[in-house]
Amino acid sequence: MLLKDFYPIIDAELKEILEKNPSLKKHKNEYINKGLAFLVWFLRFYGQTNSEYEKYITDGNDDYSCDIIFSNENSEGKTFFYVVQSKWINWKSPSKYPKIGEKEFATATSDFGTILGGEAESKNEAFNRKYVELKRHLEANGEAKFIFFTMAQDNDSKRISSKKKAFERDYAPNVSLEIISVERIRRDFIDQRIKKIRSSNPLEHSHDANAEGAKITLKIERYKKPDFIEYQGREKASIFLLKPKTIHELFEKYQLGLFFNNIRNPIPESNINKQMEDTLLLEPDAFWYFNNGITAITKEIGSVGRSAKKFEVTGLQIINGAQTVHTIYSAYEKADANQREQMDSEVRVTMRLIESSNEEFNLRITRYANSQNKMEDRAFFANKKIQKRLQEASFHTSYWYETRPGEFRDETLAEKNGVSIVSNTEFALAYLAFHLQRPIDLIENVDKLFISRKEEENGLYEDIFNEKTTFEDMLTSYEIRQIIHVASRVTRVKGNLTLNNKNDDSKRGFIGEVFKLFTLVLSKNILTDYLKSKF
Repeated sequence: MLLKDFYPIIDAELKEILEKNPSLKKHKNEYINKGLAFLVWFLRFYGQTNSEYEKYITDGNDDYSCDIIFSNENSEGKTFFYVVQSKWINWKSPSKYPKIGEKEFATATSDFGTILGGEAESKNEAFNRKYVELKRHLEANGEAKFIFFTMAQDNDSKRISSKKKAFERDYAPNVSLEIISVERIRRDFIDQRIKKIRSSNPLEHSHDANAEGAKITLKIERYKKPDFIEYQGREKASIFLLKPKTIHELFEKYQLGLFFNNIRNPIPESNINKQMEDTLLLEPDAFWYFNNGITAITKEIGSVGRSAKKFEVTGLQIINGAQTVHTIYSAYEKADANQREQMDSEVRVTMRLIESSNEEFNLRITRYANSQNKMEDRAFFANKKIQKRLQEASFHTSYWYETRPGEFRDETLAEKNGVSIVSNTEFALAYLAFHLQRPIDLIENVDKLFISRKEEENGLYEDIFNEKTTFEDMLTSYEIRQIIHVASRVTRVKGNLTLNNKNDDSKRGFIGEVFKLFTLVLSKNILTDYLKSKF
């Protein structure tokens, strides 16, 4: 989604906020009012829906920026303070989208420094009360995050980078500074509105379930022996039971980070989820019999005593059972105290935990653990760094890189905003033909685009996806392929064979595709020779 298309979307939502909240229209200048609405949008979009926060906003009189101080409790009941300055931009030029200005960022960090120095004052008494609370919080060795939230683009300026580092160095370790630019806003917008997943939230203290050395406590249920099965085979593994409360606590703390290596990230709404939730709330004692449980990988399983009811693991990644975890969390959130008590009394979930740090072996476990329903090969690589990098780059264009089937759940919204969603299979096929010039693989190994050479000798994954692979090259290859595709659809008259006619049988269709792919291979040589001779 190009910025020129994304800006009007947010602008329209700000207009709607102002229409529904006339009290926000404090100034004659509509853009200053939009600065106020922009901060309200930020609070609502990232989950602070309670309107009481909005009364703490103080707005500038001469620009489009606003400030707010508020506090939150994390999943462990620990209080964090947030200081947010939002900066709306009035963008008119169709050719040049503005970047974060060095002067405005310096002003923001200066304002933040004034707050930390204990000298900030405002006409807003509610803001002042929160300011006093923040000072007491920091004096008590509490933590705070300062956020600069702007609709401007990232700026790689050394001055901005050094200002940020200097701020964090001066106020470390309890104070951090985060810049949220339009690129991050667009990415989170795509996650929440189009992918329908919960993105990382700057207003929540984050926990990484897969961080180096991360220690996670699992509370287990003990019955008559054997209630904890330990298997010592190729890799150490354990099987045990969990309560819904434990699963709820895990997801509350680590969110989607639990599923980084899961090819089926949880689907927010589905018939299966609804049936699972109904069982949890209406027939909890039957849940264990209907559910396959959870499979997870950890770097290390701590020792477990014969009567221990909890133990530590180092890192945790759920590779099968994301729907189970998400549905239990959702049902537990909706349940009242009595329902929660009944669920914890009657529902048990089986967890199979495998200790392994071998990336290749983990990928194979993930593949086989999810083989009950046929999955496309590309789904098993969806969470690899290079796939994420290529997708991130695609968001700067009108062609979005799809890493797994059905990843973008609201395709209509994407298409409405001029976006085409293209699978990484289509990109890889065009890239192999045009950029890598591998015609033989198009015939012999076309089904091995997402097979690693470590799994099969003829696997092409590492050849296509490596540090040299750029989305720019992939998009160029794809667009050239599309030009050839359109050209090949020209129908020849008088009953002559049409290469890409919908009525062709599969054999003719296959021949047509091969013809187009070989044309794609040759086109790079022709274009290269032409451009060399011309320029």
